[in-house]
Formats: sequence, structure tokens, C-alpha cells
Amino acid sequence: CLPKFVLCEKLQGEEFSVLSFCDGESQVHMPPVQDHKRAYEGDTGPNTGGMGAYSCADHLLPFITPKVLQQAQAINGACMRALRTETGELYRGVLYGGFMLTPRGVMLIEFNARLGDPECLNILSLLSPETDFLAVCEGMASGGLGKVPVSFQPLASCCKYACPEGYPTKPLKNSPVDLSGLTKPELAYLG
Repeated sequence: CLPKFVLCEKLQGEEFSVLSFCDGESQVHMPPVQDHKRAYEGDTGPNTGGMGAYSCADHLLPFITPKVLQQAQAINGACMRALRTETGELYRGVLYGGFMLTPRGVMLIEFNARLGDPECLNILSLLSPETDFLAVCEGMASGGLGKVPVSFQPLASCCKYACPEGYPTKPLKNSPVDLSGLTKPELAYLG
């Protein structure tokens, strides 16, 4: 008996994420975001869950066009519809599409049924003051998302994690993280 294995094509390009609020019938797409997974400066070191992320004020990224964004959004929409067709159930919640822009076009890397970390820190901070996030969540759960006004401010966002020395392989415990050099930062302590 021969062993079973799967061959995967190695893709090269720029990764980005498009998250969508879904109620099973409709979707609201969030601005695209790019996270950076390597632990050290210059895209070096071990992979992590994410060291930081950014989004741009024009709700694109420097390497994607409106057409590329529309293709990624269409893939998220097709997934939501396919889940209904295949399972008979409505997908309600956040759909996280992880994509790569390659020389051959947009390629799907993964789907997640959750908000991304750190991506959601960037994106949710861009919700307009008129958008009620609780109403968005209720709309996803009840099937009434299409009735909830959702908009995002035309602002750029950047999230960078401050991690202890040695992260992610052997982080020093109880070591201080010095943020005194930052001017007017908006900080969120998450543990």
C-alpha cells in the first residue's frame, strides 16, 4: 500500500485578508488588511500568529487594485452561498478570507470563521461613529444585516505588537515592555 499525500503548489506574492460580516443572505465587506507574521524586523525570524497589520485610507492596499479587491470579495460571497447550498444552513458570522495576489491573479489561501488577530484591531477601529457594532452582530445573528447601516472611515490604521524578548519561541516572563518613546499612541493592552 502506497502512503497517501497531498501536493500543494507553492504560491508567491503578497498576502492580504478580506473579512466579511455575513447573515447567510447578505454580506458587508470590511476594508482589506495585510498582516505580518514574522517575529523580527525585515520579515525575518520565526512565524507567529501575527506581529502587526495595516490598512490604508483608500480601503485598498499598495499592491491591490479595486478589481483585485472585488475578486476577493466575490470569493467570500461565493463561499457564503456554497455553505448554504452544501449544508442547507445559513452562514452567520464573520468570514475571514486569506488571499494571495500572485502573478496569475488572486488565489485563496484559507477561510476562517472568525475575526483575525491582529486584523480585527485595525478594521474594527475604522468603523464609522454612526455604525453600531452591537447592531451589526445582532444583524448577523438574526439575518437582518442588510438593514443595518455599516460604514468605515477613510483612515489608515496600523497595529504593531510589543512582545517580550525571545518571543515567540522563548519569551522572557515578567519583562517590561518600554513604550516611552511613542508619541500619542492609542494603546490596547490585551494580556
